[in-house]
Order: sequence, then structure tokens, then C-alpha cells
Amino acid sequence: MKKLLLFALVALSLSACTTKTTNGTQSADADRQPSVITWIEDKPGPTVQGRNVFPSVPDSLWSALGLTEGVPSSISCFLLETEGCKILLDAGLGAPFSQLIPKLEESGVTPDSLSLIYITHMHPDHIGGMLHEGSVVFPNAEVYVNRVEAEAWQSMDGERAALPKAVLNAYSDHLHLFEAGDMLPGGVLSIAAYGHTPGHTVFQKDSILVIADLMHGAALQMSHPEYCPFFDMDPAAATEARIRIMDYARSNSLSVYGMHLPTGSVTLSDAQ
Repeated sequence: MKKLLLFALVALSLSACTTKTTNGTQSADADRQPSVITWIEDKPGPTVQGRNVFPSVPDSLWSALGLTEGVPSSISCFLLETEGCKILLDAGLGAPFSQLIPKLEESGVTPDSLSLIYITHMHPDHIGGMLHEGSVVFPNAEVYVNRVEAEAWQSMDGERAALPKAVLNAYSDHLHLFEAGDMLPGGVLSIAAYGHTPGHTVFQKDSILVIADLMHGAALQMSHPEYCPFFDMDPAAATEARIRIMDYARSNSLSVYGMHLPTGSVTLSDAQ
């Protein structure tokens, strides 16, 4: 694996993309085309997170919210088109039913032509589509992973770390480790949202905010962010990140997109 500073890696391989500074600022460009984000529902819906996913939620709250059968959700990723770049945000499950590749092709992107992949975190439903039978699916893509996230999975033992290690190894020649707060190619800001996993990261491009796995059940967690799914690795940190990032999105009137939102995006209001 190699760790690259952003000012060096941009010149290396991404001449089609406009570069930004790494101090969290984005320059204004009146002639720049607006960014476009496309929802890719990797697992055909509908998807429901069962009540057992949120073991601490009382029955009374499930009933009050009308969620007796569970919480509407999805398993999704996104294609962000901005500043001459086409950026895949996560790569889905890589399951037989996965829709990622055909959906990308509908947008004019083939696995060979994709040049940028930004990973929010390294759970299987976000990186499974990176490999097929042990081989890379996107041979020409530069892959960006939060350093904390990559190093955490590399240090873990057991079956749950096998896929993250395999992905990091398979893409080692195209792997870039970034720090939270770095500006990535295409002017995409990385923001720490640690807790769901050690280096869980959300991405912002102008008014677009991709919140990754901050919410697995929006109908519950929009009004009750204190409740975590059992797979939040650090529940206290995940709760803090959920509250902080959603407050940030509201106060800045950002459009919110998430990998487990039932329709890919959600509208925020001060009342929530």
C-alpha cells in the first residue's frame, strides 16, 4: 500500500479533473458545470432493516413510528460527475443480483473506463463489488480510502477482515490513503464520521453531502439519532457523528444522500 499526498497524486493520473487545495476550502468557478449525482440501488428493492437490527429500540417506539415490520432502507452507491470526473462512491455488494455494473453502463461508464473510486468504509456491502472471484473489477481506477479505516482493517484478524484486506491488496498499485479533511480530486471534501467503522467517512461536493452509513433506518434515526444498529462498531462515536453531520447538513442546506436511505436521498428540516 502506498500513502500519497494529494498535491502529488493529482498530477500523477487525473489530468481530466480540476484539483483543489487540501485545507477544506472549495474555490468558486462561475463557469463550472453543476455536479450531478446518480443513485445506484445495488440491491433491487424494496429493502427493510428488521427491528432486530436496532435491539435497544423499545416496542412502544416502533409502534408510535408505525414501523412494526421494520425500517425501509436500501443497499446503494452513487456516481458523482463533477469537474470532468466520474467518481464512484462505494462499490456495492458484488452479489449475483447487484445492479452496479449495468447501472454504471447506463451512465456511460464501463469498469475499464472508471478512473476514480472513493470508499466511505470497508464493510462488505460497500466494497464487495471491487472484486470478482478475487480479481479487480475496476482495473484503471484510482481508489481512495481513509487512512484510519485502511489501517484499522489491516490490523484486524478473523473472517470479517478478509475482504477489506483482499481489496486493499488487490488495488495496492492504485491505492491512495487520505486524511479526514483532505480535498480529493474533483473538489470533493472528506469529512470524518467515525464510529460506524473506525474511519467511516462522508463526502461533500458543494451542496451534495453523501452520508454513507450514518443512517441505516432513516424513518427511525432522523427523529431518534441516539439509536444505533448493532453493527455500529463504536455506538457512542457513531451517535455523535450522526447528530453532528446531520446538524451540519441542516445548517448548510445540503442535499443528503446515503447508502441505506430507501430512495437514496432524504430531505431535512429544522423540525427533525
